[in-house]
Amino acid sequence: MPYEIAWKKRVFETHEVQVLVRAKTPSAWDYTVRVCRPGTNIRAASTLVESARPTEQYSTPEAAEAAGFVHGNEMVGRLP
Repeated sequence: MPYEIAWKKRVFETHEVQVLVRAKTPSAWDYTVRVCRPGTNIRAASTLVESARPTEQYSTPEAAEAAGFVHGNEMVGRLP
């Protein structure tokens, strides 16, 4: 089954993490991650948004998605 390009969401006790994977080239993928408190509009000003570092490239969309969720969990401590 082909990988679906869409925001993927995981809700944890203290936060919500969303990851969007995109192709940089046919064989290299990266991600954008958003983090907010549960119940907050993910587009609110208090939402943290970051992307993969320019040097980060993943060979599959699944690997980029997993890395995006790890990055999101690291961002949680910076929420207001």
